[in-house]
Amino acid sequence: MSNILRCALAGALVFLGLAGPAASQQKPLRAVATNTWTAAFARAAGIEDVVTLAPADLRHPAEYELKASDVAALTGADIIISTGFEVMAKRLSEAAGSRNVRILQIEADYTPAIMRSSLLAIAEAAGTMPQARASIAALEAFEASWKKELRDKGLTGAAIHVHLFQKPLMEELGFTVKGVFGPAPLEAAQISRLSREKVSLIVDNWHNEVAAPLRETMPDAHYASLINFPGPDGTVTLLDVLADNRKRLAAAVP
Repeated sequence: MSNILRCALAGALVFLGLAGPAASQQKPLRAVATNTWTAAFARAAGIEDVVTLAPADLRHPAEYELKASDVAALTGADIIISTGFEVMAKRLSEAAGSRNVRILQIEADYTPAIMRSSLLAIAEAAGTMPQARASIAALEAFEASWKKELRDKGLTGAAIHVHLFQKPLMEELGFTVKGVFGPAPLEAAQISRLSREKVSLIVDNWHNEVAAPLRETMPDAHYASLINFPGPDGTVTLLDVLADNRKRLAAAVP
C-alpha cells in the first residue's frame, strides 16, 4: 500500500472517529400536539418532548379553541401533530406558518392499519423508527388478545349499533355493524329505523354520547360508551385507551 493511500485512510478514520458521536447525538424533536390523542400518537412514535394544547380533562377535545397563550407553546417547536379536524386547525396552521413550524397531519383511530401508518409517519419525521415499531407491535398484540377474548365469549360477529367515531374499532374487533349513528343527535326517523334492527349491543362515544333514545327504544340491548381521547379514567397512552375500552366493553357484555 502506498504512503499516500495510508495517509488517506488514516485521515478518513480520524474524521469518522470525530464525526461519528456528533452524528449520533441528533437533537431530540420537540413536538406540539393538538390534544391528548395526537400527543399519545407522538409519544408512542418515540417523541419524548411533547406539549399538549387541549387540556386532558375536556370531554370534547377536538372542539378546543386555540388561545393566544397557546401560541407561545410553538416557540422552539420542531413539529405540530394534528388530525386536521380540530376546531383550532386553521388558526394553528396560520400560527405555525408565521413561525416556520412544520405541521404533520395524521389519521387517528384504533385500527392497526391507521395506527401503524400514523406512527411510522411521525417516526420518520422524528428519527425514532425503532420506538415506533415497538409500539406498533405492542398495540397489535393487545388487539389480538382482545379479539381472542371476544371470540372465546362468542361475541365475534355479534350485531351492534355503533357511534360513527367508534365504528372502525368495533369492526376491527369483529362485530357486525347493523347501524351507525352520530355524531349529530338522533332524529325520529333514524331512531325508528335503527330500533327495528335486532342487535345485542349499542356502542356510544363517551366524548359526545347521543344514543340515549336507542337505549329507551331497545332496552334489551347492552350498552357501552367507549373513549377515543386519553384522559378519562387516568388514561394517557394509546394502550391505556384500548385497555380502558376493553374493561368498559367487558362490563357491558359480561
